[in-house]
Amino acid sequence: MPLASVVGMHVETHGPAGATDLVLLHGGIGAGRFHWSRLVEPLAERYHLHLPDLPGHGRTPLSGDGRYDRGVLVDALRELLDELGRPAHVAGFSMGGHTALALAQDEPDAFASLALIGVSVREHEALGGWRERFDPDVLSSSYPLLARALAKLHEPLGGSDAWRDVLRRDSGGMEVEVDLQRLAHLDCPVLLIRGDRDPACDPAQYAELRQLWGETSEELVVPNGGHDVQLTRHELVGLALLDFLERATDQ
Repeated sequence: MPLASVVGMHVETHGPAGATDLVLLHGGIGAGRFHWSRLVEPLAERYHLHLPDLPGHGRTPLSGDGRYDRGVLVDALRELLDELGRPAHVAGFSMGGHTALALAQDEPDAFASLALIGVSVREHEALGGWRERFDPDVLSSSYPLLARALAKLHEPLGGSDAWRDVLRRDSGGMEVEVDLQRLAHLDCPVLLIRGDRDPACDPAQYAELRQLWGETSEELVVPNGGHDVQLTRHELVGLALLDFLERATDQ
């Protein structure tokens, strides 16, 4: 389980160094491996995985000025892809997917393929309700085991209470809106994944993306699936990802 520091981010890597690179982006309140733990082993059999802790999460602190917005995450992803070599295969969950979409609208040639789990392309009511769950006081009261796990996960950022700052930032609402006209220039294979019971997703927005990309896109609706289906329904999602990536890397 080698660890590396790439372009200022803490990045965990797995799999054969000579294999095709695959970047896995975590969601809000999480960190690299935290949101992909159940898929690391099967994916690493075929791919060289890169799991960054995005700025302000896990073992990657914010810069000295403390700035935190989508642009900070996009800049970090851009630099990582530059380091690995473009175009790259990328999979993003929730906030990580929003980060990838924001880069894709400006630099579509950065991606060899893109898999997205639990994403939005603009604000909607359900997304706001989802964020409210991650107020640190609400979460520590409702989900004490998760709160303890997050405290350990984000302790490198500044001690046992650092997780509270992470949650306050992420529950405040990261920008998600993207320009669909610009996104139309993304012509790599795209896999859209959502749980059929995801409280943070709007199925109509997935339909817009399918219409936008047409035959280059496909969609997996995970039965009995919530937001983080790559964890809760990892066997099904893992098979779909491996199938998609095998076809995408053959192109």
